[in-house]
Parts: sequence; structure tokens; C-alpha cells
Amino acid sequence: MTIQKFNRGDVAEAILGATLVAKFLQVERVRSDAPKLTHAQVDDVLDDFFSKAVMVSYTLHDISAVKGKAVLDNVRFYVNIPTPAKMLLQQRSNRSVVNDLYDSAINYVEDTWESEIIALLSNQKPDDVAIISDGVGDQKGTKADIKITVDNKPYKRQISLKVGGGEQFAQISGDEFLKQIKLWKDILGLNIAHLEDEYNTTLRYDKKELFSSREDVRLAALKTMIKTSVHAVYKDAAAQMKQLVSVNNKQFYENIAKLVYQGATLGDASIELVKLENRKYKNLKFSDAEFTTIYSTRLKNANIIVKVSESGDPKVQLYAESMTPANLIIQIRAKVEAASRSTKAGKTYSPYLRNLVEAGPKMFSLI
Repeated sequence: MTIQKFNRGDVAEAILGATLVAKFLQVERVRSDAPKLTHAQVDDVLDDFFSKAVMVSYTLHDISAVKGKAVLDNVRFYVNIPTPAKMLLQQRSNRSVVNDLYDSAINYVEDTWESEIIALLSNQKPDDVAIISDGVGDQKGTKADIKITVDNKPYKRQISLKVGGGEQFAQISGDEFLKQIKLWKDILGLNIAHLEDEYNTTLRYDKKELFSSREDVRLAALKTMIKTSVHAVYKDAAAQMKQLVSVNNKQFYENIAKLVYQGATLGDASIELVKLENRKYKNLKFSDAEFTTIYSTRLKNANIIVKVSESGDPKVQLYAESMTPANLIIQIRAKVEAASRSTKAGKTYSPYLRNLVEAGPKMFSLI
């Protein structure tokens, strides 16, 4: 069977949700000293769901209930992912192409969820646990890709999931100067207002102009023009960042911490940013009430280095200690695309700017 192109992030959502369910099942059956989960146990949960394509439910016995008194817990599982990912996972034989995601998901659940799963299954009261892998619904209202509820109330941990190559965790879209103000001034406290006239002068074009091909020469010229205009803003912002770092400006570090927090969670501290990569995982929790204070202190002590791109996409990078890939904390990158839309004349294209905030390895390990 030919495997259609699919998004690994979509597939990972279903695999991680199934891994959480599989750990509930294993803990209830083994009761103590549960071994590490296997791929087959995760596959069994996925098979259960895809054989019915509706929410599946498991009735489990509370593992610490008093003898002779049964306490039953209910664990439910549902998957809502795009069709290509669903088609891949429907056939057990297809799933070997994402074995690395199984390993990452299992390591994450074993290391960070086992004790909480045991606690939920040993509290001597009936719990209704729902694990919903849903990266399709409510894309603007929440950052959660895997939603967990207990007795119909959101659990204290919700998961925003990324995979290797999926570094973006926030964005500000649009080429209006107000969007640059929102990013650099409103969020990071930098003064870029003096650039507005020059920016608007160099970025003057008819935004109603549409193109029938992504290869149109005029469209390519507009994309280059937008990059050039934005690069001037990024360069100025980077210079200000370097100055603030040189004097160890406390407010600047607090602003970066707030960018990480707000960008990753939309203000919901129960969100946990998880990245599955290279059969391992990285995660960053925001539930500590003092997260921004703690994180800004770590940033202040990290000997930040600011780098701005000289060519290609406009890009500002923040490193800790040295400019090596492993020490990248975050990067802010301007990506100009040829966005498509359907019109009466057929599919048309126009330039579209996205200011992306992307996580580096060090963003996860600073705290």
C-alpha cells in the first residue's frame, strides 16, 4: 500500500494520546512496578479507536480500593486529526514509518506521567478521564493539541505538541507596521517607531493585486521588497537587544520570558510544551506561578548573545553562552510566502508575511 504524504505532528498527537491511555491500562493491570510500555501496547489502543472511529472507553479498577469494595475508573480516548494522518494510522502495518515517535512518546509518558497516572488510579474514588488528541478543533482559543479532562474538568496538564522541524510556537502575521509594533514594542519593549515612515515608503504596493502563479516575476519582486523592509526593522531591533543585554537590563529578560510564556500558552499555565524528536523528548512546563520570574533570571544569567541575519529571511537569534545550535534559545524569523486563495478566476496568490517565534533546544533546558 502506498503511503500518502502526511504531517508528522498530526500523527504524533494520536500516538501520544494513545500512549497515555496505554499507560493507564498497564498500571491497572500490573498494579505495581509496571514495565516500560511497548509499541504493541500503544498500537492496541490505536486499533481500538480506529476500529470504531468513535470515542473508546475502558473501565478500570481502582488499584488501591478496599477489598470487597469495587471502585471503577473510566478512561476514554478520542482522536481528531487530518485525513492523511488518520489514513496512515488506520493500518497497523503502516505505523512502522513513525517508530521514532513511539519511542519519544513512550519515554515522555514513562518519565513524566507515570506517578500521576498511578495517583489517579489509586485515589479510591471513581474518576472519568478523557484523553482527546485534537489538533484540528479550536486552533485559536487554546494551544492544547492533547486535551485531558478528569470528571469533565480540565486536568492540570494540557499538552501543546511539536515534533522535529516544528519549532514555531507563536506568530504575528501581516506586513502592516502595526504588526512590527506589536512584536517589537508591545511585547519586547523596543522602540521602533522611528522606522515607520521608511517602512511604509518602501512597502507601498496594491494589496488587492493577485497572481495566477507562485512563479510570477512580479510576485517574487514583492516578496523580496517585503523582506528588505522587514530586515531593516529586525536589524534595528537586534541592535537594541544587544545594548540591553550589555547592561543586563532586567526588564528585557522579563519581556523575553513573557514572550515564551504567552506565545506557548496563550496565558493558560496548564499548557505544557512538548517536543518529540530523535526518539527522545523535550518539555517545558509553565504551571509554576513564578515562571516568568524564574525564567527571566535564568535568561539574565545565560550570557545572552544576539545575532541578526545578514541575508535570507530576516532573523534575530538569541543564544546562551555561544552561538552553537544546541545553545539557541529562541529565534524570531520573518517568512514571506505566496499565500493562495480561491477566487472566481480560480486559485490566486499574493504575498503574505508571518513573523515566527521559534524554539531552540536551550529554550527547554534553561529551566
